[in-house]
Amino acid sequence: MTTREILTIQLGHYSNFIGTHWWNLQESNFTYDPKHPSEINHDVLYRESENLQRQVTFTPRLLIADLKGTLGYLNEQGSSHDTAPPDNELLWDDAKLEVISAEPNPKTPFIENLNESNKTVDLESFNFENDVKSWVDYILPLFHPRTVTVIKEYLHNCTQQPFDIFTYGHDLWNTGQFSDDFSDRIRLYVEECDLMQGFQVLVDSTDGFAGLGASCIQHLRDEYGKSILTFPCLDFNNAEPSASDLIKIVNTALCWQHIGEYSSLYSPLSCGQVGWPFAADSRKFPNITYSPELKYHSSAILATALDTLTLRYRTKRYPNATLSDLCADLNKLGRKAAAVSLTLPFPMKVKMDLIDILDEFEGPLWTSLTPSCDISMDNNLQSIALRGISEDRIKRPINEASKQISKPAYKCSSVHEMMTFYLACTCHASATYLSNIEAPLKISSPYPKIFSNNVTENGNVAERPVETDVNSVAVMAGIHSGNSIAAMYESLLKQTKRIKSIKKFHAFTNSGLEEDEFTECINNLADCKEAYEDRYI
Repeated sequence: MTTREILTIQLGHYSNFIGTHWWNLQESNFTYDPKHPSEINHDVLYRESENLQRQVTFTPRLLIADLKGTLGYLNEQGSSHDTAPPDNELLWDDAKLEVISAEPNPKTPFIENLNESNKTVDLESFNFENDVKSWVDYILPLFHPRTVTVIKEYLHNCTQQPFDIFTYGHDLWNTGQFSDDFSDRIRLYVEECDLMQGFQVLVDSTDGFAGLGASCIQHLRDEYGKSILTFPCLDFNNAEPSASDLIKIVNTALCWQHIGEYSSLYSPLSCGQVGWPFAADSRKFPNITYSPELKYHSSAILATALDTLTLRYRTKRYPNATLSDLCADLNKLGRKAAAVSLTLPFPMKVKMDLIDILDEFEGPLWTSLTPSCDISMDNNLQSIALRGISEDRIKRPINEASKQISKPAYKCSSVHEMMTFYLACTCHASATYLSNIEAPLKISSPYPKIFSNNVTENGNVAERPVETDVNSVAVMAGIHSGNSIAAMYESLLKQTKRIKSIKKFHAFTNSGLEEDEFTECINNLADCKEAYEDRYI
C-alpha cells in the first residue's frame, strides 16, 4: 500500500496537551491481531526507525516545541529512559569525569507504572485530575530523538519575561539558531517520506506561539508547497476579565491573519463557547460531564475530534484520499477558515438500530468546537467522519422490520449509505464528504473519565445509570465551511476594535509591531467576515 505521509507539528503548551491525548488515542487503538487488521493506515502519521540500542521503534512523525520548564522528567530525546550509548562507545574516561547533576523531576504515579511492566495496574489509584500539571504527565508513546525542541530563551509560567506577545514568537523564529535547528528537523522528516501529503499544525493562538507558528507555517509554504491544515488552539478561560485578555485577543487576531494567508485551511479549536478570553460558558455535550478549566479534560475532547475527523485521509479503505482533497473541498472562493464539530458519544441507544435513532433525532446532530461559531445544518461544505457503528446495527432483517420497512432509509444497505441519505435529507444545500470505519474508538487510561453514568461499557446510551467504565464509543466529527463562520469573525473583530491604538500596548510596539500592521489586521478580520456572510453564498 502506498503511504502518503504527514508531518505533525505542535507549538505551545495547550497544543501539546491536545497532541498528547491524540497520540495516546492512536496508540490505544493500534491493532496487533493479523486476523483483524486495523482499518487505519498508521504509517501516515507514524514512522519506523531504530533507537540508540538498535531496537526497532514505531514513533510519531512529529515535532514539538514548548518552553523551558514544561518537560519535567522527559529528556530532550523524547524519552523518560536513559538514552546514553553503551559503555564501550563512551568517548571519555568516566573515572576522571566529574558529574554535577540536578535533582530529577518527579514522575506521576501513572508514568512510574509505565516503567514497571511487571507491576499490577490499579487504575483507580491514579488521580489524573490532581496529578497532571503538564502534558508529559500522562503521555504514552516514546518520541524520536529529533521530536522535542525546548525554547530555552523563555521559562514556562514566568512573570518576569513571559512569552506572551505575537512578535516575540516571530522574532524567535528569525533568530538563526532556532530557525536553522527547527527547519533542519522538518527537512530531515520530509526527506524520509516517499510521497508526502503535507502538514498538520497545532498552535497556541493567544501567546508568543502564535507568532512562532505563523512564521513556521510561512516557512512550510515557501519551502515545500504542500497542503497545510492548521488548528489554532484556545484554552478555555473562566477567569474574570483583565487587561491581559486584550493582549490575547491581539495575538489571536494576528495569528489568524497570518496563518490564513499561508495555510491551506485552518480551524480554531476551543471548548469555550466564546473563546476570546472572557468568562463564558463551555460547550455542553448530552452524555459528557467534564471540567473545562482543566486542560487535561478539555484537551481530551478536542483530541477526540481531531483523531476522528482526520480519518478521511488515514483509512486503508480510501488510500487515494488525501489532505489536499480535504483542503480543496472546503477552502472555496478563498475561504480559508472552517469549524470543527464533534458528537461524543454518537447516541447509539441500547437495543436500537441506526435507522430508528436517526429517525427520532431532534436538534443539531453535532456540537461545535470552534469559538463563537454554532455550526448550522444547512449551506455547508463539510467533511464528516463516523466511527464505531457496525453494519449489523443499521436495521432489522425484513422478517423483523415491522415499522422500519415503511421508512425510505430501509432501502440502505450499509452505514455509509444510510448516513449519506440522512445527511442529504437534513443538511439542505450542503455538499458532504462522508468517511466511516466500523471500529469504535477504544477508551483506556489515561483518557479522562468524562462520560455520564448512563453510557455503557461499549458506548451505547442507556435510559438509566449503568455505573460502568467505558471501554469504547462511537464518535462522529466533522469540519465545516459555511456562513456560520461569519459570526466567529464578527465576534473577534468586535473585541479587537476595542483597542483604539496598539501604541497603548508597549510590548507590541517595542517588539516591532507598527500601527499600520495592526490596522491591516483589523481590516483583514472585516474582509474575512464579509466573505462568509449570506450574500456571498
